[in-house]
Amino acid sequence: MIFKDGKNKYFGGVIMNWHTIRERKLIRKYGGKPLVKYGYDGVISGRPVEVRDARKDNRYRIQKNVHENLVKNNGSYIFANRGKSVKISAKKVSKIMGNGKWFKDRKYPHKFVRRGDVF
Repeated sequence: MIFKDGKNKYFGGVIMNWHTIRERKLIRKYGGKPLVKYGYDGVISGRPVEVRDARKDNRYRIQKNVHENLVKNNGSYIFANRGKSVKISAKKVSKIMGNGKWFKDRKYPHKFVRRGDVF
């Protein structure tokens, strides 16, 4: 059974943590507040932020519904790789991705941004 106490969400007495420690640290690094919920990862200056991390791959997966929410609300992404990070507006990420079709090989449409395009 899942229940909330106003701050956390629990499942069987264990806190459900939707976002990783690394994501929360990066959001705080940029002056934001991490969120404990499903969806975008946090808020910076009242705007949504999503953390994308490419540890082994040379690209980042951008989920369509999250991206559209970020663009609509003037949000941004924090891209991280090998100890480096950069914050980029979602609108700029749209330009980087271009107008091509969204991939549908998963349960959600997505596109990719290459590491070299953001660093």
